[in-house]
Amino acid sequence: MSFPKRDKQVMPLKLAIERLLKAYKIEDKMDELDLHKEWTEMMGTAIAAKTKSLELRKRILIIQIESSVLRHELSFAKEKLKESLNRKLQKRVVDEILFK
Repeated sequence: MSFPKRDKQVMPLKLAIERLLKAYKIEDKMDELDLHKEWTEMMGTAIAAKTKSLELRKRILIIQIESSVLRHELSFAKEKLKESLNRKLQKRVVDEILFK
């Protein structure tokens, strides 16, 4: 029985983990977990408590908000929220935000 040869090239751990996540196709789920954390941090506990769910689908962030008034107010800040989240995550994760 022969094993595939290992790549003997030394690489940073961060790069190795990123390749692993991409190979197992779980990169999006990890981004979604990071978004949950950043959303709570960025918006505070009051707004986070009114948030029913955050879901990332093909770079579209779908946010369910309990309060229609809050949903309406946040819809005015979509672009700013998108830019802030992408900046905090240090990569382009969100292209669009939808509030439901």
